[in-house]
Amino acid sequence: MNKDNDIISTIDSTYGYYSSNIIKLLKSKDILPGDKIEINQNDKTLIGNLITQNELGNENNIIIKLENGYNIGIKYTNDTTLKKLSGSIKLEDFKIKNATQSQNLPKISLLSTGGTIASRIDYQSGGVVMAMKPEEIFAGLPELFQEITFEDVKHLFSFGSEDLSKNEWKKIAEEVASQINDNDINGVVITHGTDTMGYTSAILSFMLQDLPMPVVLTGAQKSSDRGSYDGATNLIAASRVAAKSDLASVLVAMHHTSDDNYIQLSRGTKVRKMHTSRRDAFQTINESPVGLISPDGKITQLIDDIPKRSDGNVHLMNKFDDNIALIKIYPGINPELLDWYIDRNVKGIIIEGTGLGHVPTYPDNTKMSWTPSIQRAIEENIYVGMTSQCLNGRVHPFVYRALRSNYQIGVSYLQDMLPETALLKLGWVLGNYDYEDLRATMEQNIAGEINLSIKFKEYSQNE
Repeated sequence: MNKDNDIISTIDSTYGYYSSNIIKLLKSKDILPGDKIEINQNDKTLIGNLITQNELGNENNIIIKLENGYNIGIKYTNDTTLKKLSGSIKLEDFKIKNATQSQNLPKISLLSTGGTIASRIDYQSGGVVMAMKPEEIFAGLPELFQEITFEDVKHLFSFGSEDLSKNEWKKIAEEVASQINDNDINGVVITHGTDTMGYTSAILSFMLQDLPMPVVLTGAQKSSDRGSYDGATNLIAASRVAAKSDLASVLVAMHHTSDDNYIQLSRGTKVRKMHTSRRDAFQTINESPVGLISPDGKITQLIDDIPKRSDGNVHLMNKFDDNIALIKIYPGINPELLDWYIDRNVKGIIIEGTGLGHVPTYPDNTKMSWTPSIQRAIEENIYVGMTSQCLNGRVHPFVYRALRSNYQIGVSYLQDMLPETALLKLGWVLGNYDYEDLRATMEQNIAGEINLSIKFKEYSQNE
């Protein structure tokens, strides 16, 4: 423990690991975590919300969250003075009041699955935690209530998107189908963590067949405690698309640039997160964006081959076989990795090859060649699909001899399909179709995952 100035740390259920002197001072001022306070020290003043001290922090530092969302620690000395300000933040401030909505407006349903967009400030940790109710997500968006009615708002789960798998995907698909088939609505919005939003948008594109209306996924790259929070504008745009557009597809609505000028609309099977933290992290791959949404709500459609809104019900096909694998090729990769999967009886494998769809062949070192192991997999009725780690462009089985060789033994070349989209499509096809239809169905364009014509401008179109 830190023994500076003879201060002994105290583990307190309210204040955490602050020193006893700091806790005594906070109690004397009736200051609790979350309260807005003013700290004065050496003729300098800082204002922020008090955060509890964690076990790894310095017990003599008072931690506050500044208005810009960043946390800062101020070392406590005999010259430090505190003042509790009015307007201290309480949890109920984050909860939406029961709003009266006009029933004459377009209706949508909102489904919350967690992620950064569904977060609020946690003054126990100084970071953000998942919001407990979907209403908290749009508590600060009163403008939506002037143009859209929320028919239903449901909280499905509070997961980071990296924790989603087939069970959650199936539940989301079931709930979307129920909302569309059982309610009089114009569309569905799904709030989702950004890290795997492209996976969910892809699998929903296959599970929700014959969509009669938009299903729009959206999220946030920046958390709600930051001035650069992008979730609000993303959600507004997604809601407008769901309520008012003529599109009938699974779509992703995220920032087009790092500014708030346009929100980009991408096809669910053609979108990928391309940056860890930028607001314009999501890019459409191998085609132009479906459209752009301006701040005033105008929706400009950029491509034509998107199904149009119609009457009728969605056809739910949400079976999924997860006995599949994705292998990324790299120089020197040992084919025993493929044999390992074969020995464990996987039903299908997607290979993320180099360039046009290459795997190592090593003419002078057959032990490192992937061709025998690929042939073994196909002979044992294991599907092998080829994609490219280049992402942009397409694989092609006829340009080089090695490519033709793998094609001849049964490798399925999947055009310009994204590797993760191919993986999810494989699990979906295995769950819903007979094995003899597997290869033909994988090579068939079902949800815009295959683009037979890639325009020159569609490479790096977000630059």
